[in-house]
Amino acid sequence: MHTTTLPATAPHDEDRAFAAIVNRHTGLLQTTARRLLGCNADVDDVVQETFLAAWTHSGRPLEGDAIRGWLVTTVRRRCYDRLRSAAYRKRADLEYEPTASDHQGPYAVAQRRALVVDAHRILATLPDLQRRCWELRQIDHLSYAAIGTELGIPSTTVRGMLVRTRALLVGELSGWR
Repeated sequence: MHTTTLPATAPHDEDRAFAAIVNRHTGLLQTTARRLLGCNADVDDVVQETFLAAWTHSGRPLEGDAIRGWLVTTVRRRCYDRLRSAAYRKRADLEYEPTASDHQGPYAVAQRRALVVDAHRILATLPDLQRRCWELRQIDHLSYAAIGTELGIPSTTVRGMLVRTRALLVGELSGWR
């Protein structure tokens, strides 16, 4: 049976071996995380955390399909941790999707319009790069890596900007809860 060690022995081989693992399993981990979290906002984070854990798991041999199982188990655990966190529950409140019964009546329509106006006002105050990150993530549903590529910045910078934008929106729109 084929044995893979994370990472391989030579530094250059380590990068190639790990890149192959990332390329092979990213789609599966994103799908698994998306099913558990129910939203795209945290999927890239838990997948990235899982690969980071795999990298630090280095030196311990994993048999062929054991890598896949280990990665899926790790991404699930990280999703469960995220779901239990207070920050996730607060963000879920912000991403509330109204039901059909909530849409009835002129008062509800007026409230939704006022909320949208407030959100647009807040987003308009952001620096251009930060607002563009938000738009690419929320409107185009791009991954952090894709946003980074599009804007020519590291994905960690994208993540930081999105975290700050979410915090700003939560604070500024707290009266709407």
